[in-house]
Amino acid sequence: MFESLRVTDPASHSASRDPAPAGAGAGKPLDMRDVFPLPGATLKALISDNRFLVVPETMVDGLIVIDTNGIIHYVNPACTRLFQYASEDLLGQNVKMLMPSPFQEEHDRYLARHRETGVRRIIGIGRELKGLKADGTIFPMYLSVGEALAGDDAIFVGIIYDLTEKKRSEEIILHHQKMDAIGQLSGGIAHDFNNILSVIGGNLEMIAAVDLPPAARRAVARAEDAAKRAARITQRLLAFARRQPLREQIIAINTVLEDMSDILQRAVGQAIQVNLHLAPDVGEVTTDIDQFETAVLNLAVNARDAMPHGGALTIETEGVRFDSDAQDAPPGDYIRVSVSDTGSGMSPEVCARAIEPFFTTKDVGSGTGLGLSMVYGFMKQIGGHAQLYSEVGRGTRVSLFFPRQGSDAAAEIREADLSAPTGNGETVLVVEDDPDVRLITVSRLESLGYRVRIAIDGRSALDAVCAHPDIRLALVDIVMPGGMDGHAVADEIATIAPQVRLILTSGYSPRMAASGARPNTPFLPKPATRAQMAQLVRSVLDKPRV
Repeated sequence: MFESLRVTDPASHSASRDPAPAGAGAGKPLDMRDVFPLPGATLKALISDNRFLVVPETMVDGLIVIDTNGIIHYVNPACTRLFQYASEDLLGQNVKMLMPSPFQEEHDRYLARHRETGVRRIIGIGRELKGLKADGTIFPMYLSVGEALAGDDAIFVGIIYDLTEKKRSEEIILHHQKMDAIGQLSGGIAHDFNNILSVIGGNLEMIAAVDLPPAARRAVARAEDAAKRAARITQRLLAFARRQPLREQIIAINTVLEDMSDILQRAVGQAIQVNLHLAPDVGEVTTDIDQFETAVLNLAVNARDAMPHGGALTIETEGVRFDSDAQDAPPGDYIRVSVSDTGSGMSPEVCARAIEPFFTTKDVGSGTGLGLSMVYGFMKQIGGHAQLYSEVGRGTRVSLFFPRQGSDAAAEIREADLSAPTGNGETVLVVEDDPDVRLITVSRLESLGYRVRIAIDGRSALDAVCAHPDIRLALVDIVMPGGMDGHAVADEIATIAPQVRLILTSGYSPRMAASGARPNTPFLPKPATRAQMAQLVRSVLDKPRV
């Protein structure tokens, strides 16, 4: 372990940047007599000299000095804290006691080979290893070793950096990146399957509307029940890889965030100041603590990447209440956790897509676009809510709303039975690229008393609005080919024909409706029943204009 690296004479090291052949000399070890000209300059004199000790005694990383036989002659306070030994328990012992297998068994052989041959395996390059604490804990560490001369004694000086927190952060992020990749696949499958269910459900409704024999009517009813069960399954798939049951428990938000302060600082680096502003007595929430910590950590990493030259990361908590007019969340009491940065910010166009899985503004290989998707998926799963606000050049703020423990917002909301109000001959534009879904939608609307025009993509939708001023409402699918998604189509229609009412629809999560530049646009999830479509279309048409 400690024979791996050597601090060489600076002059000889800088003479050539070409690596030395195996076994060849690559510069003589630094003579400590040139640095600390003590009488005799022995190892014992060196490690008792205050000029030598002033730096290692104040270092935050561990430092250890051994001789060529592996015997420990000095450890600094940081090293004793790291390995959980008293210094007197280490001095005079073989350094291999701080190594787990198989390094422990091999270490003496490594040093013996170095003494006999002088071969240096690696020069000037640190490496990751495992350390062994006094209680038997094995932990990851980064070790950098140099060789020097103290009089006639050769010594090895090792500097040790604890990688435990870094590795833990990496493991959390990698795990959830993997889970979010699965969530993206699941979401795509659910979207396509919901389109198929829309066709199945629509045709079953049409069959059920005609006079059927009792046996056939029962068969249709069973098929409709199966389609509804399949629709509920696809809704679960849209949770972005949250397939495992949540390990819910009651937690104190402020306490968890205070405990995370160290790992957050490590995650963002010393160039960024981490500020906690935690409102007292905000209360408790029921959630999965591991998922909560990972969500906050992902937001902190995103903030770090937006502040390459440093800045401030601020985490706040506050108790809030949503009344009956609040958007995207049931009324009730919530605890808001906000993560804000002073970074580059995002344009409205980027904000509109920020929560889409795999959408990222980072360079290739620098980001997956999964962080915000995971956060939004997690909040949806626990019955919470999330908001994103950003301004270019001023920074970004992500707010997470957790139902407060005991709040009515955490209770399950049952779907009300909907009637099927009819139309009065109004013209509705259906913008849908899937021909089967389009046919069912048109048939339903016509049966409800509406006149219908169709468009198969964004461009034909805009042409239809311009050519037919009688269009009162546009029902727009969010996911479409041709370079314009439903959000862009809705924005264009609002500009060229502001009198046209808008409804967005998709087989993806209802959160997609809130991810565009028009977050308050009504949303019709697929598959929807005839009654659900009738209710929403009628309510949008009848809503008074402001």
